[in-house]
Amino acid sequence: MSKDSEIILAADIGGTSARFALFEADGSLGMASRVELETARFETFQALVETAQGMLADSRGPGSSPASRAVLAVAGPVKRGSFCRPPNIAYAMDLDALPTGLLPRRSVLVNDFAAQAHGCSLFGEERSQEVLPGVMNSSLTQAVIGPGTGLGKAALVPVGGGYVVCGSEGGHAAFPFNGAEEHHFQRFVLEGTGEPYVRWEGVVSGQGLSLLHRFHTGELVSPAEAAAQLTPSSAVCEWFARFLGRACRDYVLEVMATGGLFISGGVAARNPVLLAHPALKREFRLSATHADLLAGVAIRLVRDQDVGLWGAAAFARTL
Repeated sequence: MSKDSEIILAADIGGTSARFALFEADGSLGMASRVELETARFETFQALVETAQGMLADSRGPGSSPASRAVLAVAGPVKRGSFCRPPNIAYAMDLDALPTGLLPRRSVLVNDFAAQAHGCSLFGEERSQEVLPGVMNSSLTQAVIGPGTGLGKAALVPVGGGYVVCGSEGGHAAFPFNGAEEHHFQRFVLEGTGEPYVRWEGVVSGQGLSLLHRFHTGELVSPAEAAAQLTPSSAVCEWFARFLGRACRDYVLEVMATGGLFISGGVAARNPVLLAHPALKREFRLSATHADLLAGVAIRLVRDQDVGLWGAAAFARTL
């Protein structure tokens, strides 16, 4: 580490995993150390941060320079850059309630998919693979969507030689079902969840994978167990691929992401069979009005699950 370097703390806290990393920043950005924890293991935000900070400090040894700024990306809507009550995490996250000195003075919370979008701007094509061919052009609006514990969305909008990240809580909007079979599944989900309507992230997520498996097989299993039974010929695989293609299509049209779409999130990254299924392509390009536009849009799968950490660190440099 050079004398002109500074240390940045970045975090990407989702409903399942909480990743923390220290970055060295001078002319470039480099990851110095990293830890990953189970989000649900902790009863409070403070306990999570204290554990992560302690593990990072141990990995670097005594006498290491402390972080001078921090960006923590969290899976939910952020208020004032300091508070979030994530829908899929049991505790709130409040920077103002943490003990003084636990985090650097320059610390903020951001939405996790805002961080994903910043990371895709840095490494999107380099650390991803093609799902569907087409235009991938950062001078045009690009979209990022990710099924994991929930469903995240963000857009990269080019402005004046740079870009603006537009976050979204669109995963909590109502899912559009089509046809008798899908409406049967809709009733099944409503009866199982007791919610007033079926949300996008109730279907295109790990939870959705479990629900689809139960709907088609009668078995109540975890998302990981449902994923382990996926095959290209299974109804669960076809339905999830179709729903994911619908999510991708609708978000591309909503934000006019003619510059391409990145798919992130653990469900997609760990289950490539879903992305290879022809139902995804068929549904993504299905449109009575904009089939030609959609045929030209590329989709890429982000393989590096640390892209959100890199995005948070990159954003921290602007604080």
